[in-house]
Amino acid sequence: MNKLVRLACTDCDTEECNGILEIPASWKDVTEVQSPVAAMAEVSATDKTQSVMKWYTHLGLCPMCQKEED
Repeated sequence: MNKLVRLACTDCDTEECNGILEIPASWKDVTEVQSPVAAMAEVSATDKTQSVMKWYTHLGLCPMCQKEED
């Protein structure tokens, strides 16, 4: 069974790679930051140790942000 990847860009808010099975070769500097189970865990509104904004399993630099850096 393939591992679900929830890939987010470090520079923008794109969700185009949320729920993919493999990391696209066009993304750079991708690092795994948490497991799919941890990324999908529900976060209570009163929990100050977790963030609902941390929905991703991997972080990297998307192709559009790479172009902007050039």
